Amino acid sequence: MTIRRSGRAFGCGLLALTLTLAAQAHAVDGVIEINQARADKGGVTPGDTPGFPITLSASPLSSEPTSFRLTGSLFNSTTNNVIEIVSPHVTLDLNGFTITCMNPPCAGNAIQSTEVNVAVTNGTVRGFAFGVNLAGPGARVENVRAHNNTTGLSVGSNCLVRNNVVTASGVDGILVQSDCNVIGNIANNGSGDGICTHGASNVIGNTVTGNNGFGLNLSDNTGYSQNVVTGGPFPGGTVKKGVSAGLNVCNGNPTCP
Repeated sequence: MTIRRSGRAFGCGLLALTLTLAAQAHAVDGVIEINQARADKGGVTPGDTPGFPITLSASPLSSEPTSFRLTGSLFNSTTNNVIEIVSPHVTLDLNGFTITCMNPPCAGNAIQSTEVNVAVTNGTVRGFAFGVNLAGPGARVENVRAHNNTTGLSVGSNCLVRNNVVTASGVDGILVQSDCNVIGNIANNGSGDGICTHGASNVIGNTVTGNNGFGLNLSDNTGYSQNVVTGGPFPGGTVKKGVSAGLNVCNGNPTCP
């Protein structure tokens, strides 16, 4: 009897260990990990189906993680979005990896959300209609490289867009709504405007060169300072509208329009 009870206890212990390891594979230090294999399998968060898009949901009022991290690059050749963030207050760390459209331009977006207070950081998106499209207020995009997207980064109101590199956009490089800080970015060699604001914002310390549209296409009540801007070929220009707060350089001239 003693031996049989020990064997049963061992079996229960093994089951508990297996479940624990499975949970650890799902979330490490409270961060849910994402890669191509997990995308193909589905179930990254409740309601996520196999394949793309990967749906990220979380409740900030529960113990569910609100942080996600790539552990490998993601590749898509369909018209779907790759990642859709459907809950507020979520942070997505690309962790140095790339989200790539294999047959550009893809009609979908690499990362899409309409929720509030969403952050995307530290990686590359390339070949999509929108590299990062965060329409909800309070978004943050930092240290992202966006290459060869129709629009590189599109961000809603009350946002922070900082230290990104956006190149070869088919339309606009960086597009923000109102009440945003756009700081320390590079937006080069796009077919449209380099940086656009649709409401009062600060545009500070950016390098914007070689775009076919305006380098900075700003709302009337946007302030800009410490930017280096060169105009691209016709009909390009350096700065449209906005209020200069000084220390800008336009086509090598310390006086900007």
